[in-house]
Amino acid sequence: MKLALTLLAAAAGWLAAANASAATDAVTLTGASTPLQTAQYGVRNYSAPVLTDGKHSPANYMAAPALPVWRFAQADPTGGVLTFERQPAPSNGWHSWSRKGAVLVTGGGAARADRVYTVYNGQQLVAAINQAGNEPKIIRVVGHIDLRWSQNNTVFREYTSYRDQKFGGSISLPSNTTLVGINDAQGRPARMTGTSILIGGELALTATGDEQADFKKWIADGKDGDDYPTWTRNVIVRNIAFDTPWDVNPEDSANAYADGITLSRAQNIYISHLSISDGDTPDSLAGSTNKTRHDGALDVVRGSDYVTIASNVFNKHAKTTLVGNGDAGRAWSDEGRMHVTFSGNWYDGASTRLPLNRYGQVHMFNNLIAGSTSTKDSDVKFEGGTDARYRSNMLLENHYYNFTGLKVTEVCGKAIKGKDFIGFRSSGHIFTSDKSGTSAIDGQCGYAPPTGNNVWTPPYTYTLQTAAATLTSVPANAGAGKLP
Repeated sequence: MKLALTLLAAAAGWLAAANASAATDAVTLTGASTPLQTAQYGVRNYSAPVLTDGKHSPANYMAAPALPVWRFAQADPTGGVLTFERQPAPSNGWHSWSRKGAVLVTGGGAARADRVYTVYNGQQLVAAINQAGNEPKIIRVVGHIDLRWSQNNTVFREYTSYRDQKFGGSISLPSNTTLVGINDAQGRPARMTGTSILIGGELALTATGDEQADFKKWIADGKDGDDYPTWTRNVIVRNIAFDTPWDVNPEDSANAYADGITLSRAQNIYISHLSISDGDTPDSLAGSTNKTRHDGALDVVRGSDYVTIASNVFNKHAKTTLVGNGDAGRAWSDEGRMHVTFSGNWYDGASTRLPLNRYGQVHMFNNLIAGSTSTKDSDVKFEGGTDARYRSNMLLENHYYNFTGLKVTEVCGKAIKGKDFIGFRSSGHIFTSDKSGTSAIDGQCGYAPPTGNNVWTPPYTYTLQTAAATLTSVPANAGAGKLP
């Protein structure tokens, strides 16, 4: 038996190495569209609040009621010496694949010396992106970035309106980018506050065109959708603490606009070792009216594909992650796409959408989900976990659920639920709580397993730990500051 396991492990290692060597470098797959959208972002307009498409009433404007203690930096603690910045993403998730075979996500790993940037403020970050465009680039974040600060972090001004925040408070990452945080001398991670990160966007083929019409015509003409020129591809984001932005002028009392990180028409994206939360401005600070001031923490929407979200920490946030943001109205972009892997993540006080999945062929393994349904703290109270929705197809393996207030008989319908999906498989989990002790559960929740073409196997090699091992390995490895 030991010999068989040894041979199997050796074969798996050989296969992984072979796949990596045969993989297409994602830098060769990118088009020339993304720089078209960068210039409008990261530039403040200080406009007054106005009603926009019947939303964002000026009466709903509210500046962030609390501000962080910023740790701005003026010097690089590493002296500019690169360690992990040029490393490609590991080949253990959907990011490492495409319809044409294996892909090596390199981000900005091939950056020339003059395309390696160390930035200390938001304006430097925007300038680096605009200078490099789609060229391979490494952007190293040192200290604390907040786009509300200007003039080398000496002048602070709150966002003045929805439009000021939408454009002036967002940074758009082009293709072939590695964005990494550099730990300070005390090992504290780089941090971003009051800033949305955009990876991709729905773009037409021309400045005056219509993206949906252009894409549908592209397909009708028999062309490969993956060759559509406006994809943003080959992006790595690592080792940063993100405070999801406080929406100063949300759509209405129940819907904010600003996300923490949004992937939109993005492919071959690897996101790891982030810590994402509402930081110093949870929704509770808004009071009983106009209470929703945050949207998604990290959303994968609008046709995005081949994405891995690994070894991150999500806490103190309500609407954590969408995979697909609409039902039948998004079939033209999302059907057959949304391949996403979630592995080694720690959800601790994240309230809902872990994730909510439409259309996605989603693989989740070895995640730690912790929460409380009995806490009186509305900012961290658990409301719902994995939610398999319209046309989704999910595979869940070996999670550890660590709860207070929730009984094992309540897992189905609360921590795991779904409707209108085309496939759902779940196995190998452990559930523990103050109400029910510790139990091995499969989490299938009575759902019939898929059959025929709806049964799929991940095409990439990955190492599956036991659920018990997840309880200790995930906290040891997940989140910002865990990389050099």
